[in-house]
Amino acid sequence: MMKFKKCKLFAVLLASTLFICACTAKENIPELQEPVGSAPSYRPLEKIDMGDAKIILGTVSGTDYCHYFEKSNVAIKEIKVYVGQYVEKGDVLAEADTDATKEMVSSLNSQLSLLNEQNALDEKVHELTMKRLEIEKEEAEYNKNLGIGSETLVTLAQNNIDKENENFEYNRKLYEFNKRKLNESITDYNKIVNDGVIKAKSSGIVTYVKDLKNGTTAASYENIVIVTDDKDLFIAAEMDTRAYQYKKYNVKFAFINGKKVPISEFKYTDSEEAFAKAQNVFPVMRFKTDEEVDLKMGDFILLEFYNPDKNGVLAVCKDSYMSDDEGLFVYVRNDDGSVEKKHFEGGTTDEHYIEVVSGLEEGEMILYTHENNLPKMSDEYEVTLKTFSDLSDSKGVKFLEKSNYSYISRDKGEIDTIYVRDLQEVKKGDPLFRITLDSEKGNIVGIENQIKKENSDYDAFKRDSSKKIDDLYKKAYDSNSDMNYKTERLNKIKKQLASETDTSLIMSLAGEKAMLEGEINSAAYTKQYAEIDMELEKLQADFRKKQHDNTINSLNKQLASTKKENDGTGYKTIYAKFDGIISSVNVSEGDVIDYNKKLAESVVYFDDLVKFGGASAKLPTGFDYKITIEEDEFHAHVISGNTGRFAHIFTEDGKVKCTPAVMDTPVAYIQVDEDAFYNMSSQFSVLGTFYESMKIDNVLAVPGDYVFEETSFDKKKYNYVWIKNGDEVYKKYVTVGTDQNLGNRNDPVIINGVKVGDILVK
Repeated sequence: MMKFKKCKLFAVLLASTLFICACTAKENIPELQEPVGSAPSYRPLEKIDMGDAKIILGTVSGTDYCHYFEKSNVAIKEIKVYVGQYVEKGDVLAEADTDATKEMVSSLNSQLSLLNEQNALDEKVHELTMKRLEIEKEEAEYNKNLGIGSETLVTLAQNNIDKENENFEYNRKLYEFNKRKLNESITDYNKIVNDGVIKAKSSGIVTYVKDLKNGTTAASYENIVIVTDDKDLFIAAEMDTRAYQYKKYNVKFAFINGKKVPISEFKYTDSEEAFAKAQNVFPVMRFKTDEEVDLKMGDFILLEFYNPDKNGVLAVCKDSYMSDDEGLFVYVRNDDGSVEKKHFEGGTTDEHYIEVVSGLEEGEMILYTHENNLPKMSDEYEVTLKTFSDLSDSKGVKFLEKSNYSYISRDKGEIDTIYVRDLQEVKKGDPLFRITLDSEKGNIVGIENQIKKENSDYDAFKRDSSKKIDDLYKKAYDSNSDMNYKTERLNKIKKQLASETDTSLIMSLAGEKAMLEGEINSAAYTKQYAEIDMELEKLQADFRKKQHDNTINSLNKQLASTKKENDGTGYKTIYAKFDGIISSVNVSEGDVIDYNKKLAESVVYFDDLVKFGGASAKLPTGFDYKITIEEDEFHAHVISGNTGRFAHIFTEDGKVKCTPAVMDTPVAYIQVDEDAFYNMSSQFSVLGTFYESMKIDNVLAVPGDYVFEETSFDKKKYNYVWIKNGDEVYKKYVTVGTDQNLGNRNDPVIINGVKVGDILVK
């Protein structure tokens, strides 16, 4: 009460002083242009941040590295990591089910090998065929010269040579085309196999893993695993780039550890922004600090935006200054208690203040007027940096799956036997189901029949080929024997003609000689044809063997694949692929099933990680906070936050890419320090569980009953506080965080208007 009386006494003394001055020293009397109000007071001239501050909430985030398959409908074989695990760059994160693709690559390689063998055979066949055709032309010319042939036969032989060359050139080009297409297919399928192994692009914490309970198929660019680099940090605003409205603001600050740190927009590239607009997906708004500061992933950060750029300037509140013919002026109380009228040059204005360009000095006591009731001075509060937190109630807590897997039917059939039940623990390789598959037995028999037929056809070919080779060998042998016999007779006739004088006998011998020469020549050609044909047949036999081996190998692989988990009598057994707990069995014995029917789900639970739900808050990855369950308090750390509602836009290998948002639900994955938490049955209850949904360290948060509100003539509401200055108090306007939904009325955050060390009264 004494402090309040002193303020009233001071007002009376001020009025008396003004009256006395009017009677004694007229030249020192300030001419009051306006009434000073019911309670004239003084406040020190201070430096402030001018302008209407726009406040948004940000969180410190690590850089996310998205891992995905570029191809659509890729079957995931296994995800090898779990949420919260730290991985090194290059670690294997997931594998696609590429067994069928690997089989395709093997088949294509076999086809390519066979194609190359066929080409090598074609070249040899062409070489031998050309040799035979050249001999045929030679024989035709020989017979023409003997008078027993014609030019037509020679021309026909040449045409056959030209045709063979033309066909060979066409086959060579066809071979090159088929070889190129096969190599392209092999490259494409090998890429699928290689891409089927996803490796970490960066070291960091696994903050997201695709849930496989509802299917193991991944869409194109769907996130399979996200690794967050907790060393490469930035500030993320709780808005996407489309919703951000402050690009033109000149001044941007982050309030970090009680200090205003300049920030800049962490921009996406022009290509990334254009891609986002074209795809109608928008990534999170990001900021980087303009100077080195300590940031911790998961911390909440206040982001402040001002326009125009007037920060840390002297400014007079609008309830202090007036104007006359000389310009703007205020009343300043001097150290001796006298009041002096001072003109000043004004600058930028906002809704409360005008900038002092010159004419006044910091710390001068400026007269101001107000209609507010003075505080009772019943309590004092010294402004300090403190931790602000807001509480929410939880929707519930439950244990988190470390990994999960769905067993999906790949066949049609009927459930014959179920070996497991809900919540049963299984080991890898344990039988889960036996399915009746009549079609599988038919498939096995069909493939076995194909193998038998191929073996039978090949045996028949070998017999025919062997007989052809034997016949050609005999033909060549007989032709050679006949040629040798007739050559011996021809040589005798030549000797006889050399000594014979009988004209009639000479003529007879000459006729026999000509006949023998023709027969010997014919036998020689027959022998050459037989030898060439025999070589061709051997080449065909060799190629047919390679073709047979390739076919049998392929059929045996098909048979082995069909017999996998199948005893060959129409039953197929499904075995556990991983250790775990069968969380649900989705079929009953006797059920008729089709392709892609979910048979069961298997999960492995974390020992020390739970799902934590909040009513509306978004808990960022890395956030440390407190949970209260009834009267027990626990300290929690967010391993994977629930702020992943923004698409990821990034550039890899020179190409802009996008993966969709992964989470848009108020559920975070958390780890609790106290072991007792995991033994509480109440963790599965939705009642009596509260938690810090937001926490901002080192901010100006003051008790709500020290902050007051007034309404202007235009119905706009303003907040103000009373600041103690010695034995006096003065009113000062403040920007309160509650106006921006950043706090509660009990403990509001003050954005602007007070500083550490100020004494507030009420």
